Amino acid sequence: MTSTAPSRIASPTFDALADDWQRIYDSMPSSSAFDSLEWNRIWWEHFGGDSKLMLRSVLRANGTTAIIAPLRLDSNNDEGVCTFLGGTDLVDYLGFKHDAELRSEDVQDLLQSLYDDPEITALVLESLPEDSHTIHAVKEAAEGIGWEVHIWDEGVAPRIALPSSQEEYFSSLTKKHRHELRRKLRRLYNAGDVEQIEYKSPNEVADRMSDFIDLHRGSSIDKQEFMTVERERFFHEVAVTLAEKDVTRLYFLTLNGEDVATSIAFKIGATKYLYNSGYVPERSWLAVGLLNHAINILASIDEGIKVYDFMRGDERYKYHLGAVDRRIYTVRLDKRQ
Repeated sequence: MTSTAPSRIASPTFDALADDWQRIYDSMPSSSAFDSLEWNRIWWEHFGGDSKLMLRSVLRANGTTAIIAPLRLDSNNDEGVCTFLGGTDLVDYLGFKHDAELRSEDVQDLLQSLYDDPEITALVLESLPEDSHTIHAVKEAAEGIGWEVHIWDEGVAPRIALPSSQEEYFSSLTKKHRHELRRKLRRLYNAGDVEQIEYKSPNEVADRMSDFIDLHRGSSIDKQEFMTVERERFFHEVAVTLAEKDVTRLYFLTLNGEDVATSIAFKIGATKYLYNSGYVPERSWLAVGLLNHAINILASIDEGIKVYDFMRGDERYKYHLGAVDRRIYTVRLDKRQ
């Protein structure tokens, strides 16, 4: 099959897309830091490697960009698999970037152009939340073009719908978890002077990212192995860059002036996305890692945050704090032989 509207598909650069990307990002029904141009550009600069950048955009008749698809094709991949920028190790949510209205004809033309590309044999679209517009639009459009559609469950991303008061939050927990959380909070506050400090300006974030990295690495062997030198550079650059957009929130929990736990989150509108964290293992008897999150949840309620998103992973502490699963899916499209 050939594209019905090839002139509607463009292959722009990051710079050429900057204004349209920001406009689309601002109008998306629910955007995360992973949807921003800054995140995608920085990820590509650090981890693009030998991959081929395949930015695609869909233009409407009036010249307005309707969809941005940040894609890549591994030049050493004989199978011709095309994926989003970002991997599951560093990115929790992915999808096409689109304005408030995701039209089926726009998605169809995008998928047709990718189907017509001889370099591409398959599209693997990872990390799509269950309520992602991308999932539903792709399912509707792909099969009529000639793609075989396969969808599988990738995991969960628990989140909390926050009430308007701390008391309502405690009441929403199970009796057991409410009792345990209050007991642990009392024990922590009885241990000394407790404070959670927020850093959000670019200079503050830049100054404290090395402390975050140290606490993160020191939390466990797994986190030490995860935080390679390249990932450390990526964390630092993306945190500072998004701080310039007033998105980054860096937290340190202190006990008698000592940093005992830390976390980094991204605030988009009334949603706070918890990205990563760390703590001092010697203070684990005080549950400082969990309580750093709990104290931040309580502060977020006072701040007016409506959703606290723990993102990818089914760690038990998330459910102890009241989170409910949101599923994540992968959609794979293969060209019919």
